[in-house]
Amino acid sequence: MDKTILLIATHDTKEEEAGFLKSCIEADGFKVLVMDTGILAPPKEHVDIPQNEVADRAGTPLEEALARGDKRECTEIMCQGAASLAKELHDQGRIFGVIGIGGAQGTEIASAAMRALPIGVPRLMASTVANGPHQFGFYVGTKDLTIMHTVSDLQGLNFLSKQILQNAAGAICGMVKHFEGRLLKPEGIPVAMSMLGTTTPGALRAKKILEDNGYEVVTFHQNGTGGIAMEDMISEGTFQSVLDLNLHEIGDRYVGGLHGAIRADRLTAAGAVGVPQVVAPGSGNYTVQGSPESLSDDMRRRKHFNYNPHLTLVRLLPEELIEVAKEIAAKLNRAKGPVKVFIPLKGFSFPDREGLPHWEPEGNQVFIDALKKHLDDSIPLVELDAHINDADFIDPVIDEFMAMMAAHYESG
Repeated sequence: MDKTILLIATHDTKEEEAGFLKSCIEADGFKVLVMDTGILAPPKEHVDIPQNEVADRAGTPLEEALARGDKRECTEIMCQGAASLAKELHDQGRIFGVIGIGGAQGTEIASAAMRALPIGVPRLMASTVANGPHQFGFYVGTKDLTIMHTVSDLQGLNFLSKQILQNAAGAICGMVKHFEGRLLKPEGIPVAMSMLGTTTPGALRAKKILEDNGYEVVTFHQNGTGGIAMEDMISEGTFQSVLDLNLHEIGDRYVGGLHGAIRADRLTAAGAVGVPQVVAPGSGNYTVQGSPESLSDDMRRRKHFNYNPHLTLVRLLPEELIEVAKEIAAKLNRAKGPVKVFIPLKGFSFPDREGLPHWEPEGNQVFIDALKKHLDDSIPLVELDAHINDADFIDPVIDEFMAMMAAHYESG
């Protein structure tokens, strides 16, 4: 196959393993471009992109960085250089996928290069640190990066490491085989929609109505990363509109919950790009905390709902809801395109309904009043006497969404 896969490894410690992996990929009929991101000894064998070239791309000669004796600085330099080179190779159509191998440092560098590529490009990181209590979400970021645990350390070839590396080669070759070099084209009008488990019934109804009317809906789980991935793709021009039914990540970030947005720019991209957006405060009045026994005394005293054995949904306090409302209003006020806000008066999520653990209409009203106070008068805010998962809420929201779309794109 006339497709090339970029292989990234620190050859000062992983040269033998990289050579074996290269041979496995080539045996499957693919070409391999090798990048050395090691910072110590140069490789014994030829590599296509040597370590000095990687460092030079970041603007600092490797010898200079090494002379300062700061390993962190050297790693950051290699991250920057590898990312820049990988993006250039992809943009030039020279690579169709990326595979990396390494421990903590090798994973840091190779994953940085992988994150520089657009969504859809095959990428796989075979890593010794892809398991255990250590968090590795920062390796993945908001991209579709696959991480494979190598089980053993990558220090020489043996019956275990060879099998793991063969499997890694098979995985990246399988992905690249069916990749044509770009993201698939949407079959309908592309819409980004936010949702979470506690707003699933309403979101699924919205999705079906839109799809029945010629839209193609991509849903993003508001788990801290999902909404930021949505923001990135909106900024890249992937979507023509946004149905933001769930703003959970904003409130959860404010109180430091487990599903708080990983960056502060949630709810900004649609406004910056100028595409139509319809917004509702789904799941915006609680934080996701750990298991019931792990709750702090403060969280335990609040209204809470045991969502599953590991997650507890804890209602935000009125003073916290005021600050969340202010943040939402400030972000929507900067929007360059059409915006409309809908408020479900009978609850923002599944447990926020009369008779259920989060029901507290007074707290919701504090949020609503603060949002009205700080939202620009030019942005319509519609209150509906329904729950966010009810048809009586979703149907008028979708009607207005489609009307906004028609008006915006017919006039533009």
